[in-house]
Order: sequence, then C-alpha cells, then structure tokens
Amino acid sequence: MKKFYNLFFLFFIQTCCIGQVMFVERFETETKFSDNNFMMMNRPGGLIAFRAIPEKGFTIKSKLQFFRTDYQLNATPIKEIILRDGYELIGYDLEEGFFYALLQKGTTLSDNRYIIEINLKNDEAREINITNVLGMELGEFLVLNRKAVFMGITDLRPVVQIFDLESNNVFTVQGIYSKDAKILQLRKDSELGILDILISKRDQFKMKQVSVLTFDEFGNKIREVAINRLEDPSMEIVEGILTPIENFQQNLIGPFGQRRREAFQGVFLTEINEFGEYKTKYYTLEDFPNFYNYLSEKAKVRKLRQLERDYDKGRIPSIRSVMSTREVIDLDQGMLIYNDLFTASHPRYFPRDGVYANTIYRSNPFYNPNMMYGDPITGYRGYPRYHDSREEGEYKFISAHFAMIDNSGKVVWDNSLDLDTYTTSNPGKFGKVSFDGEKLHYLYLDKNEIIMSYIRNGEVIFENEPYELELIDENERIRETQDYGMQLTWWFDDYFLLSGKQRIRFQNESGKEEIKEVFFMTKIKVDGDQFVPEEEG
Repeated sequence: MKKFYNLFFLFFIQTCCIGQVMFVERFETETKFSDNNFMMMNRPGGLIAFRAIPEKGFTIKSKLQFFRTDYQLNATPIKEIILRDGYELIGYDLEEGFFYALLQKGTTLSDNRYIIEINLKNDEAREINITNVLGMELGEFLVLNRKAVFMGITDLRPVVQIFDLESNNVFTVQGIYSKDAKILQLRKDSELGILDILISKRDQFKMKQVSVLTFDEFGNKIREVAINRLEDPSMEIVEGILTPIENFQQNLIGPFGQRRREAFQGVFLTEINEFGEYKTKYYTLEDFPNFYNYLSEKAKVRKLRQLERDYDKGRIPSIRSVMSTREVIDLDQGMLIYNDLFTASHPRYFPRDGVYANTIYRSNPFYNPNMMYGDPITGYRGYPRYHDSREEGEYKFISAHFAMIDNSGKVVWDNSLDLDTYTTSNPGKFGKVSFDGEKLHYLYLDKNEIIMSYIRNGEVIFENEPYELELIDENERIRETQDYGMQLTWWFDDYFLLSGKQRIRFQNESGKEEIKEVFFMTKIKVDGDQFVPEEEG
C-alpha cells in the first residue's frame, strides 16, 4: 500500500509540473547546426519566420527563406528568394500585410541597399532599389505606410531619413542631426501615421534635455515636447520608453538619477497630453517598499533599517546597481513597469553621464527588434552596431523589479525577483513577461532549462523554478540542444514561444534509430496557479 501511495504521489507531482509549463504545439524543419536560425515576427493570425542562408555548394549566392504559421504552428511550405550577390540581411519589418527585408552590400557605412517586399496574402515578392539614402552606420529600420525609415550614425551624428517606396523620394528628418544628440527610441504608429523620436542632448551648461519629436510619414514635424529638467536640478533622466498614444495621451517612463554621478534614484513617469503639455511623477525607493525583496531575510532587514535612517534624515537613497526600464505593459486599470537591475564590467568601463560607457545595455531586442546584427549562426537580433558592441562586456543581473501603477499614478503594488547575479554577455532585457492585470509569469532561459517565477496580485507565489525542455512526440528524445542559439519570447496571452536547434533521436519506419538536426518552434502554455509547493519536512 505504501509503495502504491509513493507511486501515486510521484505521478501527482509530475502532473503538476506539466501543468505549470506545458509544451503544447511544435513546428520543426530539418536544418544543420551551422545554418542560421529562423527569426520570427508576430503577424495577425500567427507568425512569419525567415532567415538568409548561403546556397549549397561553392557559391557566393545566398537566399532568403520564409514561411508563415498560424497560432497552432501549422506552417505554409518554406519559400525561397535568391539574393543579389554579396548582399546580407540586416533589417526587417512588418507593415499592413507586407513583410520587408532590408539587404545591404559592403561595410556598415555602405549605401548599397535594396528591399524585398513580400505580400503575406499570396507570398508574391518584389525588389525595391534604395537610392539617395545616406551611407550610415545603420541603427534601426522600419516601414511606415510604404515609407522606409532609416536611423543611424553618420559623421558621429544621428540621422533619420525616410524613403518613399512608391516615388523614391527621400526626406531627411530635421532637428536630429546634432553632435551631442543621442536617439534613445524610434517608435512608429501605423494607425496614426506618425513617427516618434526620443532624443537626449546637453545644452551649453551641460544640462541634459530630453525631447519627444513627432513627425508625419513625410518627415514634417508636428509636435515637440522638451523636458528640460526635473524638479530637482541635481537629478536628470537617464533613459526612457515612450508608450503608444491612447486617448490622446502618451507616457514617457524610465529611470532617473543624479547628474554626473552613477547614482540611480528611481523611476519617473511623464504624462504628455495632446497639446504637448506634460507633468512628471517621481517614484523612489520609499514608493517601492518591496524593492529589496530579492535579498535574503537577514540582508533585507539590514537594508530596510538603513533605508529608514536615510528617510529619517530626509535623504533619498541611491540605487547602486544599474536600473534599466525594459518594458511597460498598458492595461485598462493602469500599467506594469518592468525594470532590470544589474552590474556591468567592460574593458573600457568608466562612469559617464550617470550611465555606463558601453550604452549597448539601453537596447531592448524585443521592443523594436528590427535590426539583425551579431552572430549570423545564432540569428541573434537586436543590437545596433553604433552602440559600442564591438567589445564584449560582462553583465551580472541582480533582480527584476515590477511596479503596478494605476491610472491616477498610485503604486498599487511592487515586488522583485532574485536573479542570483546571473552572468551573461547579453545586456538586453533579461526575462520575458506575460501579465493580465492579476497574473504575472516571468520566464528566462538558463542553458537548456526554462526558469519560471510567478507573481499574483503583487505577491510572489514562487520564483526560479526550473523546467526541462520537452518534445511533443513521446517516441522522440532530445539528443542535443544548441543552447547559444535558443530564443524564448512571450507570444500572446499566457503562451510563450521557444525556438532554436536540436538533434532529435527517433526510430524510422523500419525501426532503426536515426538522428535528425532540426530548427524548431515550440508553443508553451504557462499556468502558475498549478504550482504545488513542496512540504517542509
């Protein structure tokens, strides 16, 4: 009887684990480990996946491969387009039922470019030559209402140009080209037909100014909001994320800190109305009582006592590590702000303007992931070259912090998750989040395991639970997973998408064991409510 009970208990625990992270659908296609990974972009009804790979044999020719899937990962046949000799895929975007691939030949400053436009209704493709666009170190590429937008660096200055895909006219956006200016964000709004550019620069008194410039699709400026300085002149904005325009209002959110020092103070939230008027709220550690929940109990008690002493003396405590706002999720009842805390080391590290010299960490590969730079084998995406990515840094992630802010600006709850100083050379957004206003699932990859944490109504239910990768077909086994090429992203609702390459062991029709190399995409459903904690004993 005891043996039966133990077996039942083991089955029960395994069933619960399956219920928390479920591998529900899978697509795979045979490929070699040395081939580029497919990259994916969301489209209405599913995904488009694509990659550029060399033709087989001794040839310099390459081809663009692409296919579409629905939400169940049912895929169309893979189609191919031969690329011009010597051209590489460097950017991509989706717009109004069309997929755009940007190809470039030569060095980073080359102006030899063309675009492949693919109609996703019938997969018909056509080539569009790009003429009269500056040779620039390209940072971002997107398409807005049949206008290609190029953002980059030329002569050490930022530049944005718009190329009309119909008329071949080129428009240079004014007010951007300045020696001291830096573009923090480029955001398109296809419905409104506008382009938002968030820039920062310093005036003659070395005071930092952050401006939101809004242009139409022809490069005409229709709005400028200059945030000259914060309430406390010793403080300044470090970086920011612009949210979409909703009900004629837009928010700019990010960390702020002390001028000329590497001392972060908290998060600012600037509300901008339709007339360009704005007001700013500031959130410091006093507003985030659970900011240090990732610490051990003893360390947290010591930290809270230290904070209380600072509050009693009227001081605003500083945040010693780097604080970077990674994502803002808008909901009817408010917004969720997700921040990463980490430290960085770099061959050329030194403090500058309150941030690290290697400002690559500002890039967010899943906020606007339209540039394909980096290792061509992994298909890694997201880091423009002008962000000083030529020297690899080391980043130790300390914690992920979340704050739920209601529509009146009040902090409903905040909490943090321990990332255990996870060390990586990837400075981008650490984890992937799904949030419905109540349930927050936080996932990241650790080699060949999925690590999940779960917060419900602001309370941490569990954190850093590991889950092994699984196959859908019970008759197959994972022989090897290429861990450095894996990608995990949030897809929709409580579904995530895992992709990469694996070697799979299976039996062929004659019963003989074989090994196949595949690129795969797996749809994963998560449900933290299925978690059953182990009993202490």
